[in-house]
Amino acid sequence: MWPEPGTDLALFSPRLVSVQYAREIVQHASIKLSVLAFATSLIASLALTYLVRERAARAGMFDPTDDRKLHTQQIPRVGGVAIFLSVAIALTILALRGGFEGVGLASSKLTVVVVGGAATFLLGLYDDLRQMRARYKFAVQIAIAIGIFAAGVRIDVIALPLIGQISFHPAMALFFTIFWFVGLTNAFNLIDGLDGLASGAALFALTTMFVVATINSQVGAALVTLAVAGATLGFLRYNFHPASIFLGDSGSLFLGFMLAGIGAISSQKGSTVVAIAIPLISLGLPVLDTSLAIARRFLRGQPIFSADRGHIHHRLLGLGISPAKVALLMYAGCAVLALGGMLLVNQSGYVAVVLAVVGLGVGVVVQRLRYHEFEEFARLLKRGAQQREVIGRNVRIREAAQRVASASSLAMMFALLEETFATDEFRRAEVRLRPSLIVPGAPSALRRQRDDVAIWTWNAHSEVPLSWWEIRLPLLTSDGGPFGSFVIWHDGTARDTGLSHITTISRDLRAAVEQRLGALWPAEAAALAALGKSTRAGERRASADFNVPREIPAGEMVGAEPSGVFGAIGTEPSNGRATAGAGAASRSSRESAA
Repeated sequence: MWPEPGTDLALFSPRLVSVQYAREIVQHASIKLSVLAFATSLIASLALTYLVRERAARAGMFDPTDDRKLHTQQIPRVGGVAIFLSVAIALTILALRGGFEGVGLASSKLTVVVVGGAATFLLGLYDDLRQMRARYKFAVQIAIAIGIFAAGVRIDVIALPLIGQISFHPAMALFFTIFWFVGLTNAFNLIDGLDGLASGAALFALTTMFVVATINSQVGAALVTLAVAGATLGFLRYNFHPASIFLGDSGSLFLGFMLAGIGAISSQKGSTVVAIAIPLISLGLPVLDTSLAIARRFLRGQPIFSADRGHIHHRLLGLGISPAKVALLMYAGCAVLALGGMLLVNQSGYVAVVLAVVGLGVGVVVQRLRYHEFEEFARLLKRGAQQREVIGRNVRIREAAQRVASASSLAMMFALLEETFATDEFRRAEVRLRPSLIVPGAPSALRRQRDDVAIWTWNAHSEVPLSWWEIRLPLLTSDGGPFGSFVIWHDGTARDTGLSHITTISRDLRAAVEQRLGALWPAEAAALAALGKSTRAGERRASADFNVPREIPAGEMVGAEPSGVFGAIGTEPSNGRATAGAGAASRSSRESAA
């Protein structure tokens, strides 16, 4: 047990005195080195960022402008050079002051991370200067991650909240190591689309990494974290809106890789155990944005590495929020996530609460930003939960098609159709024929009329609102010529399942209606013609006897003869197309005119 502060150390054994004295010396040296690392990198970054900006502007190393990017002026894009050089200067000064031996900066794993960060910086710098293709850049990142794994920095055992430790096979450990480094490296590259966003998010994550490293006695990782944080803060002076220099791939990739490496080392409580929840939560914003981008592009069938304007900051800008306010809102989110990561340090009881709060927040963000891809995915899941109902409706349509195909009269066919649609969610249905078939001897103006005339109508409601959809399925002869149409209406505001079986209706039920009309209509039309000329009232009574609806104008059946065109109507189903109209009101008026 250590003596209380202010206690005379001479009262204790010489060995205890020497150990306590050594501990105080180390702590004092750590504080001095921490201040030195942060201050050196900060001052160097303030100076170097200005110099790099001016030199890049004279050399014409500007970030290209396009419709996806927000800036319209020429702005240098190699700000990562200033950050990398500032970190290198700070670490060199620490080495000259003997910091490597005193606080563990000579740790092999930490050295591997720093070397990997340098390689990643060079990769990004080459991309800034030469525009490297995404697949090749990704391949080099994988190669760097494999080198990191071979050098001893690996994730082969993880400590998951509420589960415990999970050990991986070497092949699986390699996969997780590559996924960790490459994923976080590109996450910062993807969010670097708004002034100050990537550098500001890195600062909050670095703060959490420093606290975690300090609590876990990872002094070397803490010093490197401070060096990177100082360089990032100095750069943010020039990068916040309106930015005069951008990180570029050299900066965003370097920051992402260093955060991945420091997170893996600083959160280690054993030789190979990574409390993966802490760095994941502290890096929550880039991880979330990258995950959403990958999911969106996958759902859209779009290449994963293609650029778009669907990132979180783009959605916020689309709401009319200024770039500076968007950056501040994103900083607030980063701060909350950073605090959540700190709560998990030595407080395992808060793991479930923090993860639940973060998960709830992510759900609210996705819902508020109205990502169409996820709304469609949710609709698909909802439809998946209703598959039993969809299957049942398709079966009913198929059975109805079989009964219609065996109907012995039009009256029976129309009764079967009415029974089928009455148990469905459709609101109205009609069977229509060309006027030339109903009145072969009609004037030429009527024969040229292209609007079909309803011979059967079913209504679930007395009114037809304009919001209803009209779906017209053509009735075709065996040679593909149209002789009528099968029209159904659906409520445009109803749930999606109303159209889930339109293919079955178009393929099976429509074919059965085509076949029975071809077989039955000529005979019943001849029987109707035998009634002779009559008044409108008389014709309506005849229509009722033959199930011809009242919408048929008076005089259409006068003198009608069986039409020979139905002799070409076969029993084979024909392929039709469904087209949606704006409503039924205009259709009703045209039919009345006919």
